[in-house]
Amino acid sequence: MISRVKFVLGAASSLAALPSVARADEPDPPPSAAPTPSPQPTPSRKPHVHGANGLIRIPENRPVEWKMEVLDGPEFRLSAYRGKVVFVNVFATWCAPCREEQPVVVAFARAHPEDTAVIGIDVYETDNDVRAYRKKFEIPYPIAIHRSRMTVPAIFKNDSLIYPTTLVFRPDGTLSCAWSGGRSRAGFETEREYALR
Repeated sequence: MISRVKFVLGAASSLAALPSVARADEPDPPPSAAPTPSPQPTPSRKPHVHGANGLIRIPENRPVEWKMEVLDGPEFRLSAYRGKVVFVNVFATWCAPCREEQPVVVAFARAHPEDTAVIGIDVYETDNDVRAYRKKFEIPYPIAIHRSRMTVPAIFKNDSLIYPTTLVFRPDGTLSCAWSGGRSRAGFETEREYALR
């Protein structure tokens, strides 16, 4: 069973209405700043943003907490992965660049199970469509499905959803980098190494 994807991020302005799956649920509340779980965040490192041209709205140098109910699985909580690099890949099954990049993301996830976690977030699609996509690409990591209007769009400035978009978090939970568009395996490896420094 899937319920909503919940993010706790920096404060966001109101977002334009986006098409959504018809549902009786109320939309998620607007994102809000997360309390800093550690008194010693990494003050000297700022995220570098590739390709996204500053489109991502995430607090700098503060650990971020995300809570997500995932497709056919237990809750995903970003803080449970402290000590690992976390790649969050926002995608859609109909998106051609996402489909081109998907084998790269799967191979990357399988190559680094000890120190790296990957989670996918699909936006506004049905459970069965995502199950079919997961089966086709043999995706081994959790996939959350976003349904409401305010959660995933809130990570993007200018109310723009761009597929695919990947966000990388350091082992301390702070943002390391983000980019929009497909990436090569070498690009994923470079960002992993950077986040582990």
